[in-house]
Amino acid sequence: MDSTRPPSISPAGASPRSLRPWYLVAAMVMTWFIGVQSMNAGCDTVRQVRNGAVIEVAAATEAARKEDPRQLILTVHDAARAKAAIEMRQVTFPLGVAKLLLAGLLVIASGLAMAGRPGARSLALQALVANVALSVVAYALTRDMRAQWIDAVARAGAALPQVEETEARLLDPHVLWWFERTRLVVLDIGAMLLAAIALTSRRSASFFAAVAAAGDTSEER
Repeated sequence: MDSTRPPSISPAGASPRSLRPWYLVAAMVMTWFIGVQSMNAGCDTVRQVRNGAVIEVAAATEAARKEDPRQLILTVHDAARAKAAIEMRQVTFPLGVAKLLLAGLLVIASGLAMAGRPGARSLALQALVANVALSVVAYALTRDMRAQWIDAVARAGAALPQVEETEARLLDPHVLWWFERTRLVVLDIGAMLLAAIALTSRRSASFFAAVAAAGDTSEER
């Protein structure tokens, strides 16, 4: 006796979209939000590099001393990142443009995949692979930039007033290095891998096939 599980059959008259698995929707919503966030990050990088207005970390820190400690630390981080990105514009500018374009592709592909549009599954998988590849390449090419801004944050942190332990960790170079590595593995690679698994699952394949078949039937009529 064949022990394999037979494919499920949808009820007669059921809409093909009723076959859409919940995890596919969750995965595409996740990649949509990641894409929007990446678009904003890429746009900020391009804008900062084009403007070329370097903000010294010490000056930004002094101007933000009256702010909440967490906001002060965020100001230090932003100033250090921006200064490092501008000083390495020959690397950060093309990477920012590529990130903006590929993140936009991810946003479009995620929306089309949620709707089950023809060819959306393949487009979404290509967008996922392209964004992962860019993340890995960008991480490798910007090592010197990370070292520069993390060192700047650590030096600025030494001049800050006493902060709580939670905020102090955001000024620790070792913590910042591990945070960047974790973000690459969990967000830039892991989230995309989960989305790819959702797209290639059996239920998702059945959903896309059913939507495509319904479209063919409607065209014949």
